[in-house]
Amino acid sequence: MPEIAAHLAAHGERARLRLTGHSLGGSLALLVSLMLVARGVVGPEALLPVVTFGAPSVFCGGQRVLDALGVGEGHVRSVAMHRDIVPRAFSCRYPGHAVALLKRLNGVLRNHPCLNNQRMLYTPMGTTYILQPDGAASPPHPFLPEGAALFRLDPEGRAERPARHVVASALRAFLNSPHPLETLSDLSAYGSEGAILRDHESSNYFRALNALTRVPRRRKQPEIVWQLPGVERLQQYWWPGIAGTVFPAAPPVSVRNKELVSEA
Repeated sequence: MPEIAAHLAAHGERARLRLTGHSLGGSLALLVSLMLVARGVVGPEALLPVVTFGAPSVFCGGQRVLDALGVGEGHVRSVAMHRDIVPRAFSCRYPGHAVALLKRLNGVLRNHPCLNNQRMLYTPMGTTYILQPDGAASPPHPFLPEGAALFRLDPEGRAERPARHVVASALRAFLNSPHPLETLSDLSAYGSEGAILRDHESSNYFRALNALTRVPRRRKQPEIVWQLPGVERLQQYWWPGIAGTVFPAAPPVSVRNKELVSEA
């Protein structure tokens, strides 16, 4: 906070702040940025979008917080590795026995609105970017085209339902595959060579993004349409114990390949 105060004092109305972080650091960056606005330390115009990498969600109904503070959905840009367990941990759909266990361990969770209504602890907020590295670094995600890319869910052309609802439906399907319980049940996922560290380590985020910046830029990048899979395909990849929580298929969502540097 002293550094922020010094920056504001030195630059006055021209001062601009961008907070970023990886994993829990990304969650803290989001909380600090919203706290600065809520306390009147800075106005929304002084805050550049927060960019998080592999960060867990920390709000239940966080979109309402963004709307109330007047910063908008574009204030949060969350980058998640295609198979990273951490962004999924609190935002996946928990099976019934997991919900019961959480409520027994912590009585406060018995009245948790997201856990009661959506079987998750926290909901994603802002814009989510899905980072898929080269196949040699990590296997491709079954819902995405093969190859290294940074994807953004884009509901353009889907006027039959509110855009935010379409994106939320697609994001729910993505966050539940692979389901964190599936990853945790695989003993080979642990350790320095396991998938948990491989897909969450900050240095691997850096390598994947750095590789994308070296790809020659095209005047017009190709648009890829991601057709959300139906129930059968979801069940093929989901842990059998939670197959009953599969979401129905949603309308196709346009996915565009973007470079982070051009967005952030």
